[in-house]
Amino acid sequence: MNKAATNHTTKPAAHNAAHRQQGVLSGIRVLDFTWKTVGPWAPRLLTHYGAEVIHVERAGGWDDHRFAAHRSLTTDAPEPNHVQGEKQLYTDPYFNTLHHGKLAISLNTRHPEGITIVERLITKCDAIVENFSAEVFPNWGLTWERIHQLNPRIIYMSSSGFGHTGEWKGYRSFGPTAAAQSGLSLASGLPGQPPAGWGYSYLDVMGGWMGGLALMQGLLHVKKTGKGLYIDYAVTEGAMTMVGTYMLDYQVNGRRTRRPGFPPGNRAVFPQVAPHNTYRCAGNDRVGQHWWVFIACETQAQFEALCALMHQPGLALAPKFATNEARVAHQDELDAIIGRWTRARRRYDIMRQCQAAGIIAAVVQSAEDRVEYDPQLQHREMFPIIEHPDLGECPYEGYPPKLSRTPAFVHGRALCMDARRRWRNTTSTCTVNCWV
Repeated sequence: MNKAATNHTTKPAAHNAAHRQQGVLSGIRVLDFTWKTVGPWAPRLLTHYGAEVIHVERAGGWDDHRFAAHRSLTTDAPEPNHVQGEKQLYTDPYFNTLHHGKLAISLNTRHPEGITIVERLITKCDAIVENFSAEVFPNWGLTWERIHQLNPRIIYMSSSGFGHTGEWKGYRSFGPTAAAQSGLSLASGLPGQPPAGWGYSYLDVMGGWMGGLALMQGLLHVKKTGKGLYIDYAVTEGAMTMVGTYMLDYQVNGRRTRRPGFPPGNRAVFPQVAPHNTYRCAGNDRVGQHWWVFIACETQAQFEALCALMHQPGLALAPKFATNEARVAHQDELDAIIGRWTRARRRYDIMRQCQAAGIIAAVVQSAEDRVEYDPQLQHREMFPIIEHPDLGECPYEGYPPKLSRTPAFVHGRALCMDARRRWRNTTSTCTVNCWV
C-alpha cells in the first residue's frame, strides 16, 4: 500500500485483550468452532462491537488458511524450532481477515478431557458457533439437547450448506456449491454464454454475513426471553433470497432463468432500464486489463443530461431513444454510442462528470483501486493498520456500518501460533494450547 493511502489510518492496533474496547456487545462471549471461510465471518462481525470470541482449533488439525501464506513475505528464515519437512504454521493475511479480534485456543476433541473443557466453556458462553458437517458435533456427544442442558441460555448456531435436517444434511459444500445450488451461478454471465459464476467464493462471505445477522437475532431473543435456542442455518437457503426475483418470475410468468437474452449481463431487467451497462474507457491497468465505467439512466431527465454531456442533445429526441421503452428495444445501438464516447475518456473523469450532472455512474474498480486510490474509502477509514509480528504493519478492512453512538472498531490481528508452545503430541491428556 502506498503511503498516501495510509495517512488517514489509525495507529497499529494492539491485540492484547487488555486493550479490548467497550462496545454494544461487551460482555457477550462466543465459543467459535468455525473454520474455512463462511463460518468465521459471523462471530468475527461481533468482535467489532466488543464481543469476546474464543476461536477453537483442533490440535494437529489446524485451519487450512494457516498454510496459505509464504514465509518470503517477511523473511526466508524458518520458524523457531521448526521441524524439517513439517508445514510451517503461522497466520496468513486471509486468516487475519477471518479471525482478527478473536482469542484462540487449540483442543484435542478426540480426548475425553478435551470434551470436558469444551463443556466447561459452554457453561460460560452466550453462544457457540460451528460450520461442520451435521454429524460432527453429535459424534462428540454435543447434541443440541446436551448443549442446552449445560447452558439453558446459550445460542447454538450451526452453519452448513444444506442444513442439519433432511436428505441432504450430510452433503459437503462451500461457497461455489451454495452459489450453484441456489441458482446464483445460473443467473450470472452474459446472454448466450455459459454461466460465469461469481469469481471467488462469493457465498462464503455473504453467507457469513447472513449468519452474523442470525446470531444477533438469537442474542436479542435470549435478552428478551432468557431462553436459549438452536439456529440451523443453511447457506444455500440464504443464497436463494438473492435470486428471489428470478424465482418469482418463473412462478408468476413461467419464464425460466436460461432463455434467449438471459442472463442479462450488466443490463437491468426488473424493471428494464436503458442505458444500464458497463462501458470501456481509455487506458489499461498495469497488467494490461481494460478500464471500465458503469452508467445507468433511470429517468428521462438523467438520459437527457447524459446526451448533453456527450454533446449529442438530439439523441434524446430520436425515435429510437426518445422513451425508455424505445431505448430498451435498441440497447445494442445505444450502448455502442455511449461506448464510443467513454472509450476516449478516463474512467474517474467520466464518473465525476456524470455524477455532477445527476447521472448514476461508478468506476469498475479493482482491488488495487479500492486499496490505493479510492478517496471515499480512505476518508471513511476503511483500512485501519494492524501490527503483525510476521507481516509487519498490515491494512485490514474496517466494518462498513457507521453507528454514531457505538462505532465499530478493529481489535487486532488473529492469533499467531508460537512454535515453541505448539503441542506436537495430539493424543496428549493436556489438550489446551493458547496462542499469542
